[in-house]
Amino acid sequence: MLKILAGLLLVACFFSCNHESATPGCEPQACTEVFVTFGIHYTDKAGNPITVQNFSAINQRTHLAMPNMQTGLLMTGYYVVANDSVKQQLSTDGDDILISATNPATNQTKIVTVRLAGGCNCHVTKISGPETVAFD
Repeated sequence: MLKILAGLLLVACFFSCNHESATPGCEPQACTEVFVTFGIHYTDKAGNPITVQNFSAINQRTHLAMPNMQTGLLMTGYYVVANDSVKQQLSTDGDDILISATNPATNQTKIVTVRLAGGCNCHVTKISGPETVAFD
């Protein structure tokens, strides 16, 4: 009886710690249950967070806008570009995302490019690009 209980406990531990990626066309892999989000911070010239206008994020491979995930700002000046719910819209090797926003106080527009990967990866991953954009 003790061997059966130990075996069941071992199986339960295995399944609770191992979540496989179920993405069609991708190799199975062990993934965590963590939900990953990538965003960008906007600041004024003094480094204070600001709310911007005309925020957009365009995937340069597909020429499609990333879904607007701004249902409410998590914090002033922080804008979500992508999270795990849209990782299938990104390639496994990474796509360049053109991000644009305007400072309403100065009407200055800043444009940056970040490279994000998704696809067969477990989570959205930032490959390159800034996490903060400071207006002059």
